[in-house]
Amino acid sequence: MDIIIALLLLGVIIFIHELGHFLAARFFRMPVSEFSIGMGPELYSYYTGRTLYSIRIIPIGGFVNIDGMEVDSKVENGFNSKSPIARFTVLFAGVFMNFLLAFTVILGATFMSGKGVQNTNPVVGSIIKDVKASTVLKEKDVIKEIDGVKIVNWSDIGETIAKDSEKKEILDVIVERAGQDLTLQVPLTKVSEDRAPIMGIVPEYTFERFGLFEGVKQASKIFVGVFEDTLGGVKMLLTGKVKAKDISGPVGIVKVVGDASRSQSSGILVWLLAILSVNVGIFNLLPFPALDGGRIIFVILELVGIKVDKKLEERVHTAGMLLLFGLIIFATANDIFNIFKL
Repeated sequence: MDIIIALLLLGVIIFIHELGHFLAARFFRMPVSEFSIGMGPELYSYYTGRTLYSIRIIPIGGFVNIDGMEVDSKVENGFNSKSPIARFTVLFAGVFMNFLLAFTVILGATFMSGKGVQNTNPVVGSIIKDVKASTVLKEKDVIKEIDGVKIVNWSDIGETIAKDSEKKEILDVIVERAGQDLTLQVPLTKVSEDRAPIMGIVPEYTFERFGLFEGVKQASKIFVGVFEDTLGGVKMLLTGKVKAKDISGPVGIVKVVGDASRSQSSGILVWLLAILSVNVGIFNLLPFPALDGGRIIFVILELVGIKVDKKLEERVHTAGMLLLFGLIIFATANDIFNIFKL
């Protein structure tokens, strides 16, 4: 089941990426001979007269065959016959769609979950598991007094406990429960030697829907955070701060997805879809031969007046593809080694 869920997530991400290339190529009237999800031998294909749509046996990767990308190609309206701007747009469209997918998922999750609004009144929303106070206090208790100090707002609780916890392990607390005032002996819990004891209660929260503008703003903030964190990870990888044994590949993704699916929360899988989509987008933007980013570099050079021989460019991309396959094999072997080591 873990493998199936992982393949579904990756399938959506890859489909959206390739769809971006496909739609952009169609917009500029470039002929597309094949739109494929997966690699290797065909499992299913459908030919429309212009384009072959196929699903292939290895459910990792995918491609869009845009005619005219070959050296010395004379195809009418082919890729290389188009302007640098058109080629840049087609190459960037896949990455753009990955970012758009991630933002759409984050936006939907933001509107669905809403925003948590804290009740400023001293009402117990929940109690941290295993703290001593959980044997005495209950949810919905209204804390009215602690050691003779009147409690009006939630912030008063923390301030009062901070003063008394240095001297006492048990506090005298008056709470209102089911319309009655009760005087309780509430024990504090020592979490660590360098921290003061805690009562372990959490305020009451209600969830409200975001307005349109506020929701888009919040989703944008989260997206930027995911983007920056991913860039930070790439920077650590390139600067050698990530050890070779920590590099993960397809098998590692299956493990992460499996762990998320076993949490029995579909929300985690939704967030994982957004995070993986951003990762795929940024990875494809890297200025490495054979990746979209590597091809974009050559288009940018042409835009600024530096013409690179197409045969040399293709040789560079071929070498880059071989290196990428080597990296995938290394990462997969690393994943398998780490699994058996556990």
